[in-house]
Amino acid sequence: MTLPLLSIVIPVRNEHESIARCLDGLDEALRGVSHEILVCYDSDDDSTLQAIDAMARRPPGLRLVQNRLGPSPSFAIRAGLSAARGDVVVVTMADLSDPPEAISRMADKIRSGADVVSGSRYMAGGHQVGGPALKTFLSRAAGLSLCAIAGVPTHDATTSFRAFSRRFLDEIKLESDTGFSFALEATVKAHRHGLVVDEVPVTWCERSAGTSNFRVARWLGAYLRWYAMAMAEPLLVWGLWIVLAWQATSLGLNAVGAPVICLALILASRSIRGRMTAFDAAIPAVWLAILLRGGPGGILGFVLVLAASALPLADAWRARRPRRRMAE
Repeated sequence: MTLPLLSIVIPVRNEHESIARCLDGLDEALRGVSHEILVCYDSDDDSTLQAIDAMARRPPGLRLVQNRLGPSPSFAIRAGLSAARGDVVVVTMADLSDPPEAISRMADKIRSGADVVSGSRYMAGGHQVGGPALKTFLSRAAGLSLCAIAGVPTHDATTSFRAFSRRFLDEIKLESDTGFSFALEATVKAHRHGLVVDEVPVTWCERSAGTSNFRVARWLGAYLRWYAMAMAEPLLVWGLWIVLAWQATSLGLNAVGAPVICLALILASRSIRGRMTAFDAAIPAVWLAILLRGGPGGILGFVLVLAASALPLADAWRARRPRRRMAE
């Protein structure tokens, strides 16, 4: 069994203006908590290192980790995740945008059974102060659409302020090599593998010092890759349901029950399994085929249609993955 240890991973690139305050803030917020802090840098000429050397008191448990995978924030974070020794690993930024007091709440969620926990700006109780308008719009739109359409159980799928269980790090291989797309990749893969995704509300504030290393245009393609992976199967299911609803409307009142029953089955399947699969497309497909043929054909036909369209529920029940506590 892994001993309780909280690992904090901080990717840096010339964060000399904020790193000392960041480390002091973490040290204060985690006083009394067994933890280590991993500052992950690309090269020896990073000005962050000189600023750490100049600190009158370095926090105990501070470790410097050189990223040898390549010059990218995602590579630096992956290097830190690989070097972390804790049962809970939290990624946070050095620019003072993430509230360190939220880390303990995120760790509690992990130790209660979650595998990936987002510090969420967009859930109830969460806030964002400042930040570029385009980046905010894209981030919010991605998070809310993934939650509503794909059933991803966080409203903020793109935030880099994220906690991971040791089980997640051991089971899931991260591939991202561009920007901060590791966060969306981790959320999507955890969801698709049936692991537990959760969130806590946080207030994110735009950096008060230094220059942001975030590049929307350059990194957008990497984010779209993982977004498309999460949305492909749900969009197929919901697309067929919309066609079914349109067809039922055109047939009149006798057919309006079909999309209602279909919707209930789709939501039940997603709730049981925790996510959608292409198999769930069978639910609206069966009802659409029957409507196009003129209806289910009596009570027996209705029962047979209902049974056929309920098959994805049986698959969802088989594929469900119960929550497992980290103590196991």
